[in-house]
Formats: sequence, structure tokens, C-alpha cells
Amino acid sequence: MRKLGVCAAACVAAFVSTAELLPEVKIKDAPLRVEPMRCSAMLVNIRWPGHQRELDQTEICSFARFDFSNSVEVCVTPRRAFTNVVVRPISAKVSVRREGDSVRFTIPKVGAYSVEFDGRHKNLMLFADPPHDWSQVDRAAKNVRYFGPGEHDVGLMTLNAGETLFIDDGAIVYGRVFAKDAPNILICGKGILDSSRIVAKPIVIDPALAEEQRKKGWAITNVKRFDAMRFEFCDNLRIEGITIRDSSLYTIRPICCDNLSIDNIKIVGNWRYNADGIDMHNCRKVRIRDCFIRTFDDSICVKGFDYVLPESQMLHNGVMHDVFEDVLVERCTIWTDWGRSLEIGAETRAREIRNIVFRDCDVLALHEPPLDVQNCDHAYVHDVVYENIRIEYDPNATWTVYSASAKDYNPNNRRTPQAFAAVVIWYIAEYSKPGAENRGRVSDVVFRDIDIYAQSMPPVRIRDFDENHRVERVTFERIRHNGVEVKVAGR
Repeated sequence: MRKLGVCAAACVAAFVSTAELLPEVKIKDAPLRVEPMRCSAMLVNIRWPGHQRELDQTEICSFARFDFSNSVEVCVTPRRAFTNVVVRPISAKVSVRREGDSVRFTIPKVGAYSVEFDGRHKNLMLFADPPHDWSQVDRAAKNVRYFGPGEHDVGLMTLNAGETLFIDDGAIVYGRVFAKDAPNILICGKGILDSSRIVAKPIVIDPALAEEQRKKGWAITNVKRFDAMRFEFCDNLRIEGITIRDSSLYTIRPICCDNLSIDNIKIVGNWRYNADGIDMHNCRKVRIRDCFIRTFDDSICVKGFDYVLPESQMLHNGVMHDVFEDVLVERCTIWTDWGRSLEIGAETRAREIRNIVFRDCDVLALHEPPLDVQNCDHAYVHDVVYENIRIEYDPNATWTVYSASAKDYNPNNRRTPQAFAAVVIWYIAEYSKPGAENRGRVSDVVFRDIDIYAQSMPPVRIRDFDENHRVERVTFERIRHNGVEVKVAGR
């Protein structure tokens, strides 16, 4: 199969003819618009110069959104034969009945639901949204960028202080968003921001350097990719309601932002390597609620300062942004195809990372530790709580394969990934400096009221770097495996 280089990036995510592949969905017997999303189909990944994953490592899934008021009956007719069907998360307790080639079920409340025919591949995501009225936003105001129903190819959008980006229901906006030193931004609506047409830029570097990086396993630096949304030093930032599809790098990347609210957004179609969800660097007062995030790489990450920027930029406009604190992530549904689900790290270039809470979340898919504190630099990471989390293991989960080719993937090479991790380590990579003098500490981490659904109890990883850079006071309270409380040793 032809390798897709950076010059072909514009067509990398172009969907093949999918209309005949997408399921038919009806809400109260009224047809619902169904959108395609390209997703990873297998655990194959490698960083290699100037290229992206090949399309034979992906598959077309689908999603649909609707406004939810009360419990509602849904009818789904897939475009293929099937034997079994399940609606997840398990915690929703959705019962399904079959009627010929269709299935019917009742959605009990707002949230994200995965409809799966004969396994997790090519699933349908249904987003039952709470009603939301943005009538207070004046679409004709000078500080409002409004996109109505239809397709809009806009490329880079640089937002200024006090601006609103409104992507209305039925709109698909092809592009990406950037802002710096721009407080009081609002991004809202029920439409789609699609970054599939953003073209990566080649960067000429010395061939010897490229070879050195390849041998070390580092990210190759001869191509520049772009986040779907990037915000630097933007306080009082709100993102609500929209769907973001097919980012070439991180989807939402706030750097040194204070008072950040992300509410009821959906991240879908992230199949490329390093296609993360919400990755934040040295922010304060963060609230992420009621979101659905499916990514190939990490889903939600609390990170230290962005490693591509010099640490001297932590001092900005007289403010030292060297502490990441006060984060609450709640009522989110996570699907992670390759990386970590709810993570601190791996980048931890900060003086402290503290007061972080993840609670009342469902993890629908994972292949690495979903609850993960990974201190790979010099921060003191402490006062972290994971509570009321439900983790659903795939009985067919496999080992990851570091390769460029789908031919090297073995679907029968199965394993049970770790559930919990708290480590102080050094990675041979660009986001982790070597040496004990660059290591940090981890303490006071609580895992509480965690339900794990898996064939066997997953392992736990707690690891010090040395006697001076340790992981201390990690506790496990009310950990349940398939409904039965189990003892998990802390320290």
C-alpha cells in the first residue's frame, strides 16, 4: 500500500465512500444524521520520518448527536449482518432487543453511548446532549465568528481576546484554532470542527540527526504537525458543545491558561500517532465535564510545561507558570486506542503538579494503564485522586506493536494491561531529561471506588527512580473486580 507522506496529508483522512457503510439511526422513528469517523483498528504505531500511519491500520466508525430531554427509544439498523449487540457503558444498564435486522433500546439519560455489533470494531457512538440555549450569543456581533449549517474550509483561525467562535448545528468547519495572550474566549455550538485537511509541514534537518533520533526512538523532527486547538496564556477560556474530528496532533492544547472550562465536547476520529485528546500544560483551575473523548494516543493529560517551548517562557507577563493545580475531570466517557486514558505526565516540567481529581468517569477501551501518574521530569506530583471510575477491559486486548506495517500485528497476541500506575522514571525521549538531578517525586495518590470489568484482575505498577525520588503514600480503597471487592496493596 502506498505510504502517505506529508505532501499527501490533505487527503489522508478523506473518507472512502461510506454512505452505504454507516448504520441507519432513528430517534422516536425519526431519522438521525450519522457522521463517519476514521478510527484505529489495531495497536500498530511507530514514529518514522515524515510519514503517517497507513490507512490499512484504520477503520470507519460512526457517530450521531441529538438533543435529549427524557428517556428516548433508539432504533439502529447496521449495514452488515450481525449476531450480538451491546450498548455500553455497562453502568448505563441499557437493554437491547432485536427486531429483524434492527435493534431497539432506550437511552435513560444524557451521555455518550457505544453501540457495538459483534465486538468493538466499527462501532456507533450516540451522543445524547442536554438541551442548551446559546441565544444570548449575538451571531452578528463583531466579536462573534459564526458558522451556520454547511461546509466551511477556513484553515487557520486565530482568535483574539473576547471573541466567540460559534459552530452551529449542521456546520462542518475544516480548520484549526490558535490563540495567544487572548483572555475571555468562548467556543461553542453543536457543529463539527474537522482538522483532517490541515497539512503537516516538512522541516529540513541534517540526515545524521534524523538517523540519531531514529536510533534513540525519539519523535522525528523533520515534520511539523498542528494541534486542532492550541491556546497559550489564554485565561477564562470556555469550550462547550462542539465535536472535534481528526486532529493531526493534540486536539485541545491549553498552555499556561487559568480558569479553563471544557464542557460537553466530543473528540472523535483521532487515528494518527500522537493524536491526543485534551493535553494541558501548567494550567490552573481547570474543569472538564460531560465530555466524550476517543483518541489513538492519550485521552486527557495533565502535563508540565510544553517541551517544545523553552522553560524561560514559564515567566510570561510577570507571572511564573511553574505550577499546575486545581483540576477536576468528571462525568467523562473515555475510549483510548493506544495510550493512557486519565494521565498525569509523561511531561512534568513544573515545580509542582497538585490537587488533581478525576471522578465519575467511564473508560470504555484501553490498552495501557488508564489511571496513570507518570512523572518523567522534575515536578513534585502530589494530592491526586481517582474516584468512582469504571473501567471496561476488552477480552481481546492485545500487545502493542512498534512497526509501520499492519502485517506485523497479531490479533491473537493478547494481554491484560495494567489498571493503575504511579512511577518516577526517565524516558529516552525528548520530554524527559536524563539524570537524578532532573527527577521529581510522587506522593499522596488515592484510587477510590474503582470498578474493573475484566477476565482477570489487572496488575498494578508503582516504581521509584531511586531512594531520593520516590513514590510515597499511594492508597487503594474499595477496588472491585467484576463487582467483588479485592485487596490492592499500596505503599
